[in-house]
Amino acid sequence: MSRKKDSRQKPRGKRPQQILVFGESENDTKSLKELILALRGDLADKVQPRRDPLVLIKNAKPEDVPERAKKIADAVDISRATHDIVCVFAHEDCDALEPKHEEACRKIEEAMQQAGCPAHAVVPAWELEAWWFMWPDAVQAIRPKSWRAPDDYLGKEVGRLKDAKEELKKRVVPKDLKPDKRKTFQTYQESDSPAIAQKVREKGLARKPAAKSSSYTRFVASVDECKVK
Repeated sequence: MSRKKDSRQKPRGKRPQQILVFGESENDTKSLKELILALRGDLADKVQPRRDPLVLIKNAKPEDVPERAKKIADAVDISRATHDIVCVFAHEDCDALEPKHEEACRKIEEAMQQAGCPAHAVVPAWELEAWWFMWPDAVQAIRPKSWRAPDDYLGKEVGRLKDAKEELKKRVVPKDLKPDKRKTFQTYQESDSPAIAQKVREKGLARKPAAKSSSYTRFVASVDECKVK
């Protein structure tokens, strides 16, 4: 299904290139932007995270999927008026263990294809927080004086971690922290994700994960597929 050309579009070749990132939240899209740039420095100034519309496709009823995909496609069309859209990424957490992310990816990508807007699905299993266990040093680096490096899963399959967000909250707490300090301890919050991703980029760790994740491997392959001039 092809989408109609917007009459406002500038001639192709004269427009700047752009990569759009949609997701479940602003924290997620900002984090994914940092990871994309960590993987592909040549995409600097091209990656744009978008707050709206949210990607809510994986658990949608069949009758609701086309309209949700269309909202994203319409937003992409607006950008196509002034930019050459190189790639579109659509993120939703899996909320299930690997390899369930593959099923969710297929649903999202098929829906976007039907909407006339091919996209790369980004579906971390269990949640985006599972990926942070691949870079414990980057996690600790955002609060080096208080957090421990969550290095509990080095070399293991982090896509098999249930409730990864809650697990990360526990694992950054120093093991020797006194009980009376635990109530006031500032542990991980979702708003920390972009800073962690930035540390991954700054430290050059994006292609050097210390643990395993099939959903992350899929994401890396999707980023590598983006072709820019």
